Amino acid sequence: MDLEQLRAACEARIEALGLPHRFSTRDLRDAVAEHRGRPIILRPLSTLGAMDAPCGIRLETPDADLLFYEEATSPLHQNHILAHEISHIICDHPGSLELDQDSLRAIGFNPTLVQRMSGRTSYTSEDEREAEVMASVIRQLMYRGREGPSSRPASGAESWDALFAKPHRKKRHRK
Repeated sequence: MDLEQLRAACEARIEALGLPHRFSTRDLRDAVAEHRGRPIILRPLSTLGAMDAPCGIRLETPDADLLFYEEATSPLHQNHILAHEISHIICDHPGSLELDQDSLRAIGFNPTLVQRMSGRTSYTSEDEREAEVMASVIRQLMYRGREGPSSRPASGAESWDALFAKPHRKKRHRK
């Protein structure tokens, strides 16, 4: 499936959830949980920058879906991680991450309850690619129609907002 077809498929899946025009990560989580008939529980994860450690994990159990997200990153990145992991649920991906029983216990989980598990470390598989495109679509839809950055940021030209603002033109006064 090419990127355009993949994006269209992702948009259709999000549309099927019946979310309002403006929705939050919480609205998304609640809609997916209702669709699946079980709760989605969010938990922070501390990978402490470990090499090849996932910054997000999805655990599926008979009673709930648990989404773990890296706690030592920005809120914007955390929201993207959560959108990515919830995308695995929306797409009904089988999961490909394998953690040993000691690692599962270390994050406070009973290994015998895990049915499927995904971890966000790379995007080489089709499922990871689809989840990443879906997460990007989700984040774009969440922010559609929202106000853009100020054309006159308080902090001047070095402000992050100034990088995306429309150029401000000075009016010339006639004398």
